[in-house]
Amino acid sequence: MSNTNESITLADGNYTVELGMHNGKFSFSALRNEPWRDMSSDGDGLMLAMFHRLLEQREHITQLELAAKAPIQRAMRRWDVEEGTTEPVEAEPRYMLTMDADRGLAEIRPAGVADDQVEGLPRMLLAVEIDRGVPRLHIYRDIISGDLESQRLAMPGDQLVHELHVAPDIQAIGEAIRSRTASVDESPFSSQAPRG
Repeated sequence: MSNTNESITLADGNYTVELGMHNGKFSFSALRNEPWRDMSSDGDGLMLAMFHRLLEQREHITQLELAAKAPIQRAMRRWDVEEGTTEPVEAEPRYMLTMDADRGLAEIRPAGVADDQVEGLPRMLLAVEIDRGVPRLHIYRDIISGDLESQRLAMPGDQLVHELHVAPDIQAIGEAIRSRTASVDESPFSSQAPRG
């Protein structure tokens, strides 16, 4: 009777290392498509230490992946687009910026204020989507009910329009973007501050 507590698969599934109990005894073994090497009794502390280290790293990677998918929250200070960050004046309220990249949402609301207390206070919800090949920005006046204040679409030629009256040439836009991507740093992180 085997009871495997932990296992690690390596080399595209060619090797599996298992740690657990077998017939009521400690079991640490390696499989190479079938039982291959018993490391329980030969005192292979190095392999056991490496196994535990791999388990720790796997758990750490899982935590990092979950954190990367979670919405980002940052307390905001005063930000002057032209001059940069400035010191807040006395009693100036603080705001919380929450960004959910997977859903294309950015919410700005007074820090520490619950949903049932936020009515009447300055707040903003932005939603971004790709609509027929172009970015669309929605600005909501009420972050709780989702009442839409305005929307803008980014068109070629640095145009911002309220509505699409004609279908954009998606192929031409895609080709223009692809022709410029070779010269742009492909890192998802920009070293430049947002421009006003």
